[in-house]
Amino acid sequence: MEQFAFFDYNQNFSLFGNQHLIVMLLMVAASIGLPIFAKRFLNQQQQLFLLRFMAVTIAVWAVLYVIILAWLGDFNYKTDLPLDICNITAISLPFLMWNPKYKYHEVLYFWILAGTLQAIITPHLFNGFPNFIFFKYWFVHAGLVVFTIYATAVFDMRPTIKSLWRAFVALQGYVIFITIVNLLIGSNYVYVLAKPPTASLLDYLGPWPWYLLVCELLCLVLFFLAFLPLRLSRKKTETSILTEV
Repeated sequence: MEQFAFFDYNQNFSLFGNQHLIVMLLMVAASIGLPIFAKRFLNQQQQLFLLRFMAVTIAVWAVLYVIILAWLGDFNYKTDLPLDICNITAISLPFLMWNPKYKYHEVLYFWILAGTLQAIITPHLFNGFPNFIFFKYWFVHAGLVVFTIYATAVFDMRPTIKSLWRAFVALQGYVIFITIVNLLIGSNYVYVLAKPPTASLLDYLGPWPWYLLVCELLCLVLFFLAFLPLRLSRKKTETSILTEV
């Protein structure tokens, strides 16, 4: 029924289709526009309110998704718990960043930009607008990117090369955690115990457990790519200062 389209599953989403492109354009616009708007027109308290509002909104959508699945009778604890790195980050955001702390941001920066951007460019999504899965997926993934760029630019929290390695070490802690959870409940979140049953990119990375090592190396490459804009902006600032002198 049309009035319940929010809850009806559909197959309306297509990779690089209109819905995908519109969402990515909105994300880019928000990533650029919100920091500029906040720095020019908002005071420090208002900037903090906007940060908190984004954090709570992202977390609410991650939790709401589970509630709706349970209400529809489609929830499966082996596949639908918010345990992947994007959802765990989303839910923890209000607790970690209510009062922005660099020690948390320097880790979240790499986790979000390295992991979430991939989910935005090549989303594992079938349900399009106006299904609740569509809204949840983009509020969480695109929202995390906008939040990270906003926090970095507005609160001037710029991770360093040491931050990159701290984020990588923290990632190993997450992998250990999710492996233990998988063993306890018989799940396979993040595919750390086995490859997915259907064809995937992991098929090209070797057998278990070697594909996990390849994924670790790829993750490190993505971390360095995420660090590159920070490095280039820092270099530009240093050059500008030397020129003025």
